[in-house]
Amino acid sequence: MNEDNPLDDGFGDPLVAHVAATGAPNHERPQLDFFISRRGASARVAQEVAEVLTAAGYSLLVQDHDIPHGANFILAMHDALKRCRHFIALLNRDYDSTPFTTAEWTNFYAIAAQSGGERRFIVLRIEDCDPQGLFSAVVFGDLVGIDNPHERRNRILAAAEGRAGETRRRPKLFENVPPPDLNFTGRDAPLAKLFDILGDGVQPAANKIAAVHGLGGVGKTSLVAEYAHRRAEAYAGVWWAPAQERTLLIASLASLAGRLDAKLAAEANQERAARAALAHIAGRAEPPFLLVYDNVDSPDTVRELLPISGAHLLLSTRWADWGGQATEVRLEALSPGAAATFLQKRAMREDLDGAARLAEALGFLPLALDHAGAFCKLTRTSFAGYVERIDSRITRAPKGASYPASVAVTFGLAIEKVAAECPAAERLLAFCAYLAPELIPLDLIDREIPDEEQRAEAMMALSAVSLIEHPNLEGEQPVVSVHRLVQAAMRARLAERGETQDTLARVIQALVDQFPTGHFRHAASMSRRARLLPHVLASRECLQSSGFESPAAGRLFSIFGRYLRTRGDFAAAELLMRDAVAANERTFGRYHVYVAVALHDLALLYLNSGRYEEAKALIPRAIEVGERTLDRKAADAVTQLNSLANLLHHVGRKAEAEALYREAIDFMDASDQRECTDMANLLNNLGNFLRSVGRHREAETYYQRAITIGTIVDGRHHPNVARHVHNLANMLRTEGRYAEAEPLYREAVADLSNGLGPEFPITARAQRNLAALLLLTDRPDEALRYAEPAFRVHSKSGAEPGWTKDSARTYVQVLETLGRTDEALSVRKQFGLEKMAVQTAR
Repeated sequence: MNEDNPLDDGFGDPLVAHVAATGAPNHERPQLDFFISRRGASARVAQEVAEVLTAAGYSLLVQDHDIPHGANFILAMHDALKRCRHFIALLNRDYDSTPFTTAEWTNFYAIAAQSGGERRFIVLRIEDCDPQGLFSAVVFGDLVGIDNPHERRNRILAAAEGRAGETRRRPKLFENVPPPDLNFTGRDAPLAKLFDILGDGVQPAANKIAAVHGLGGVGKTSLVAEYAHRRAEAYAGVWWAPAQERTLLIASLASLAGRLDAKLAAEANQERAARAALAHIAGRAEPPFLLVYDNVDSPDTVRELLPISGAHLLLSTRWADWGGQATEVRLEALSPGAAATFLQKRAMREDLDGAARLAEALGFLPLALDHAGAFCKLTRTSFAGYVERIDSRITRAPKGASYPASVAVTFGLAIEKVAAECPAAERLLAFCAYLAPELIPLDLIDREIPDEEQRAEAMMALSAVSLIEHPNLEGEQPVVSVHRLVQAAMRARLAERGETQDTLARVIQALVDQFPTGHFRHAASMSRRARLLPHVLASRECLQSSGFESPAAGRLFSIFGRYLRTRGDFAAAELLMRDAVAANERTFGRYHVYVAVALHDLALLYLNSGRYEEAKALIPRAIEVGERTLDRKAADAVTQLNSLANLLHHVGRKAEAEALYREAIDFMDASDQRECTDMANLLNNLGNFLRSVGRHREAETYYQRAITIGTIVDGRHHPNVARHVHNLANMLRTEGRYAEAEPLYREAVADLSNGLGPEFPITARAQRNLAALLLLTDRPDEALRYAEPAFRVHSKSGAEPGWTKDSARTYVQVLETLGRTDEALSVRKQFGLEKMAVQTAR
């Protein structure tokens, strides 16, 4: 098309343009089938739509091609809108941001509304945006994410001919899916197999799971992403979850839960939230969801996280044997012909013989082909020249790596190029090699490459040879992604040069610096931790595999161990907390403040999760180290004071504990940190102490303050706040204020059950205490509803002996009150209560 001469563009209506320019009478002008209205950078799509409609025999006018320069634009538009039967709006984000397009569509919309259906207003979405107002109510076609020319033609014609209902919009929930590969080639057979396995997307009751498996670099993720883009419209939503570690998969599904149901966004226990997401999906009507678990390490990673119904599941994995849990789709390297075609498309050149030789040298692996094609395109290297570069290198590639030699060589060439032209690019890639591959925040690398221009130049150089990608995440901070095998190749390069330890140390320190010491918990901080968790876990794995130490590793593991504990993932929290203790001891010695804090964290984790024997064994050491290393001038003095006070209180050293609690609260007040989770916990802890020594009125004041602050920071129904509410109820019951205590107990039981789960020891403790109150107010039948599950949980979980005996006593008293003496006697014998009088519940 020659835009300088719209009469020669090959698809317009020369007569329309001529008359518009000359002002010939309207009655002499033929009618038009379509008027195409567009705004902004959509000229290419306007031309495509016009070509499709012209080839189908329709007449049309495109405003900025068929109205020549110098014509009376307003008059020509007025005339065209009167003459056209149908109006096509090419909808992008700024379509209705000017008075011209607004005037066009609103005028025609009014005309169409009075035509009895003879004139149609057609919206064709060409950019990822949500139609608003009247646009949202119009049946429209959708070209977003559709790259196949045949499919695009079909959609354009379907919309133009009033058949737009045959194609459905991409679902609103379409998250984290990689962009489609415009050079996707040679995968028709495996793609067809996925279509066959998962069907047409209208059977939510079926448990349809497909596992795409194969070697690294064979294109598993690209195939799965292609399926997701092509079939998105058949699903109620598409959710892409990183699954190289179970913790990351759970975190992603927990995030999905919050998107599906706003009430689940505050769920503290991530595994519980993940299961809630799957349950929510299972309870939906048609159509199903599409879930993608990317880079699954083994079946154990997805244990108990497979959808029962309501969803189709796609796994990308190297694990070949799924034992009947999934239909397996093995992905091989590309065929020689497809590989040669892919290379030519990627490099944008025609050289079939050279492409065939290079494809063979690279083992027909899509990932290696993609990077080689990008390299040849950028450097104008011939395919034959690239083969010469890699022939000798393949024999020197790292042996025993998790990727083929051809991949290592391909990446090596690309890295050498950017290193020669932009040293900062290699430094950036080295830094990213020890993080999770996806969604690396750009602000994390600011200190690594402080100069903004150098950073931008480095990213452009890496992007040019496909070593990094820039996912476009609306509303999110800028991020980059690096393929796992690119990271592996870069790590091998650093190891050869002896630079692994220094690079890893910088990565760990950069992660620690995101959370300055004394930076107390609040919503923004917790959100930041959630985003950085995958990178912390990746760097931890790199540290373990390399055998190197980082002075900051222990602090990093402590920060994220506490985060995971707060989120209810105790198993993952314990791993990081154990690592924190070991790393700090290796770095700083047995007696250091970081060791003390890490020991306190681990001991409190055991207490919170009901593992009291392990806590009992650890607490004396934790107190000893804490007392010897307490630094009241340190920025994290509050953490030290609080954790040490908790342990002293637990072992009965009450006067020392009270002094430390009050000192920590004074510290928080002085540093203007009166409204944060840490302050609420401190006030609650001091309230517990005061109640334990009979100072109930003082305790009530501190509990109320803890609840008020916790509600502001975390929300009234957060498990942390539920604990404060429960403790206040305990104090009120002790004082005989039963009517005030009961609603608080019921609130705490409900919120702990929802937040932590009914099998959690603290939840059971609240149930036991509510049962005791109901007994005191002569309601044994209702008391049984809480006493029985509390007894079952405590006796099964190995909870603190005091808690278990309290539950047993309450359960026995309920049974005896109800006349079930045989059952009561059995429990008495089981827990050594035969000679103990079952006292009135306390």
